[in-house]
Amino acid sequence: MELIDRYLQAVRFWLPRKQQDDLIAELSEDIRAQVEERAAELGRPLRDEEVEALLRQRGSPMLVANRYLPQQVLIGPLLFPIYWFVLKVVTLCMLIPMLLGWILTLVSPALSSGNPWPARVGSTLSQIGSAWFVAMGVVTLIFAILERTDAKTQLLETWNPRKLPPLRHPHTIPRSSSAIEIGVNLCVAVWWAANIGSPLAMHLGPLHLTLAPVWNWFFWAILLLTVANIGFAAVNLVHPYWTVRRVVFRLLVDIAGSVFFCWLLKANIVVGFAAPQLSPGRALAVVNGMNFWMARMFPWAVIVCVAIALGNAWRLVWLKRRTRPRPMRPAAV
Repeated sequence: MELIDRYLQAVRFWLPRKQQDDLIAELSEDIRAQVEERAAELGRPLRDEEVEALLRQRGSPMLVANRYLPQQVLIGPLLFPIYWFVLKVVTLCMLIPMLLGWILTLVSPALSSGNPWPARVGSTLSQIGSAWFVAMGVVTLIFAILERTDAKTQLLETWNPRKLPPLRHPHTIPRSSSAIEIGVNLCVAVWWAANIGSPLAMHLGPLHLTLAPVWNWFFWAILLLTVANIGFAAVNLVHPYWTVRRVVFRLLVDIAGSVFFCWLLKANIVVGFAAPQLSPGRALAVVNGMNFWMARMFPWAVIVCVAIALGNAWRLVWLKRRTRPRPMRPAAV
């Protein structure tokens, strides 16, 4: 039948040249046997519409030819998890520095080259997109080459169980982080007590700041919170694991610190400023500028503080779920 021959011709186009004759002969025999079987059931030759329906059931010529071809993928299932992980790492390593540079370009007039901010945003996004696209292409090309060489087998089979990373307990607090926290907070506490002082006048070299009376609250609050962090880190250094009480303590300390910090930004803490050869009018402008920019930072500080509190709250929920006793299953009879 002409319709079958046309179908076979279309399938042949998508087959490898060396296998076309054998595969088409096999497919032709299969189709004609199906047609003869259907004609025997009906007791008459099939009409063109019925042959067309049988061919539609088999699928398009391209799809049928694909069933006879060896299945090929760019990145196979063995390398795909590693490939996906590398893509995420490369994306993170590229986007963070580029976004930081973009932010600096937007906020710094010296780096803006006189261009308006919409033009700078469009130019930066275009550069980020182009660089990311090239990096993804290079990574994909490398893994495609590995997929088609023996390096894939060597990479996945030449491993030693003794070189696996050590087992990590989900509740463990690294002693290194606790030691660093003790050192940093201890330096801050000593410097704060020795140089900042609680009086309402602060001397920073030739500069002289006069602070509002509410400053005493901030001075003692920051000092006490720093000492509390030192004690907390010391406990974690001796017993390096999270408990519900420690998470609650960390949450309360962070909330207290966040409240005082946000309050400090809105308190108009600076009431006077003096420096050599600085006129009173210029000094007043400096005071107003300090308080203005501290107030402008308030919304961003609130966002950061809320994120820190939510992180500690999530750690508390996660810890309670992990430490919750599981119900005992009834013994089998």
